[in-house]
Amino acid sequence: MMYTPLDFWLTMFRTGQKMTATLDASKTVIDSRVGSMADAARNPLGGDYAELSRMVPEKVEAFSRASASVMADSIALQSAAMANWNALAAMAWRPASFGDWVKIADRSAKMAKRAGASGGKALAPVHRTATGNARRLRKAK
Repeated sequence: MMYTPLDFWLTMFRTGQKMTATLDASKTVIDSRVGSMADAARNPLGGDYAELSRMVPEKVEAFSRASASVMADSIALQSAAMANWNALAAMAWRPASFGDWVKIADRSAKMAKRAGASGGKALAPVHRTATGNARRLRKAK
């Protein structure tokens, strides 16, 4: 498996694009919901409580998914790192074969790829929620 620095930077670039889109969508959603809160404060019987009641549950779900993604990647990276350490420690007692080095290099490449992609994976549920809300709220106006 070949994972080059260019792959890493392309992954970071895509994550940056998603982050920018998420921030832009967040501004749209915040502006709309602040307006809904002001309307509900001025006219409590006419407030859009369906929209306002979505705010907390959707954030809890999106950030819970993001946290689960970060945790899964952290566990996988730590497991792979320990496997590499164990392989290196075993080499203290016996000569290393070419296959040993290939396994370590392959595992390290997979670790680099997973580490590079982890930010984008963690951002995905928040991005999906924010951009989906922004689209929905733009259509509602």
